[in-house]
Amino acid sequence: MSNDTIRFTVSMPQSQFDEIEQDLLQRGYQSRSEYIRDLFRDRLVDKQWNESKEDVVGVLTLIFDHHQRGLTEKLIEIQHNHLVHVLCSTHVHVDHHNCLETIIIKGQAAELNAIVNRIAALKGVKVARLSRAGVV
Repeated sequence: MSNDTIRFTVSMPQSQFDEIEQDLLQRGYQSRSEYIRDLFRDRLVDKQWNESKEDVVGVLTLIFDHHQRGLTEKLIEIQHNHLVHVLCSTHVHVDHHNCLETIIIKGQAAELNAIVNRIAALKGVKVARLSRAGVV
């Protein structure tokens, strides 16, 4: 990749521009350019991750109701029955009803996406979000 810097313009509604300005200030960005570069980098990681033929790594974040009958067993079963390598998991009791779990997973992108979709569809799962970390 070249080190040349390219300048370009972007057109957007004023309301969207105002949201971006507020977000970049809250996050402490020094410039709009760095903010936009970060957005593009995130998008490119997602693209590379989904198109990769190599193993990829991600972090699955779950919030679920641990009182939901059979949910914990289903979560464990799904993790064990997929061709996904669970590298690490952390389980935290957030309050009386809710648990937060992070699972670092490695495998083929399609398989990781499938496991997230399957888990997200379980009754009692409130959040199932996959952060795509990279290609390994």
